[in-house]
Amino acid sequence: MMRNNMNSTVLWDTEVDRSLLRRTFHSKTISRKDYTSVQIKKVKTKKKWETKPGIFLHKRAPQNDIEKLLVNRRTRRYPSNREINIQDISEILQFAAGITDEKNKYFSYPSPGALYPCTLFLSINLAGFKEKIYRYNPYKHQLEEYADASIRSADSIIIDINLKKFPVKIFFTSDYQLLEEKYGELSYRLLNQEIGHIAQNISLYSEFVGLNTTCIGGFYEEEFKRYIPEYDLLYAMVVG
Repeated sequence: MMRNNMNSTVLWDTEVDRSLLRRTFHSKTISRKDYTSVQIKKVKTKKKWETKPGIFLHKRAPQNDIEKLLVNRRTRRYPSNREINIQDISEILQFAAGITDEKNKYFSYPSPGALYPCTLFLSINLAGFKEKIYRYNPYKHQLEEYADASIRSADSIIIDINLKKFPVKIFFTSDYQLLEEKYGELSYRLLNQEIGHIAQNISLYSEFVGLNTTCIGGFYEEEFKRYIPEYDLLYAMVVG
């Protein structure tokens, strides 16, 4: 491809699209309702661990609040008996995925290059919320009405029937442009790390306030893209 600028003319632009590898990999690992290249199989072998000489580390019972929280945190695939309301959602988003340093605009989780490329979308089946998919705006701490979608339509994104019963679904997405400009091919790995940090924050804070959570890899991205085509979906959580 010929490219011109003010100083010179280049006959061929040899710069490779740095997002090509990521897009190829992502498109090959999408679960679809009619067909999927991702084959989930039962594990037949256990992890092997060859014991070697080392230093014995002492274990003790949890003593402080953070230790007890970490010990008690579990994936629970059913909603808790505790009612969840808008204040709970506000606090989970603020402390687990929001800005905790207003002056420097630092978030509650580490991010590659402090770029914060992950965007959260929520479907909320509670009184007072519309039939929408909301986008979380951490800069204004606000849920934006982003796309029209019934609760049933939003639930169709999640594969597991039991997990549809949770009142709050959180979808972790990115458009990649912030990361790929700086990190190129490394972006996919770095973004997944950021999403893991946020998901763990949400899981721990929910545990602290008595709400159950499950992190989900089983979802239909094409269903999600019916409503939000401009973002890639990489992870999902249910809270309740």
